[in-house]
Amino acid sequence: MKKWMVLSILGTLAACDTPQAPVVTGANGQTEIQINTSGLTCYDTRCLDINPAARSVRSVGNKTTGIPRDINVSNGTVTPADFRRLGEIASLAGGMGSGGDR
Repeated sequence: MKKWMVLSILGTLAACDTPQAPVVTGANGQTEIQINTSGLTCYDTRCLDINPAARSVRSVGNKTTGIPRDINVSNGTVTPADFRRLGEIASLAGGMGSGGDR
């Protein structure tokens, strides 16, 4: 039991040191998060592996799942609300996943 507690604390501390994705202002004046296509996109306290070309998203340790059609990632950015929604979707994918599960 102590092992899992230590691992969760270490995971939390590692998340705090993760560089945050750049935040830009979109054409409509709305705040948008720049997607890192060569690694994890981190915002707030969550990191996601977002692939706009394949329209897929993965949370670390979970399987890859599709991005819903109503979330636009084609311009390489996503709104904070959509990022949170992608996080929920990626968490629901469940299971043990890796970069090779696509």
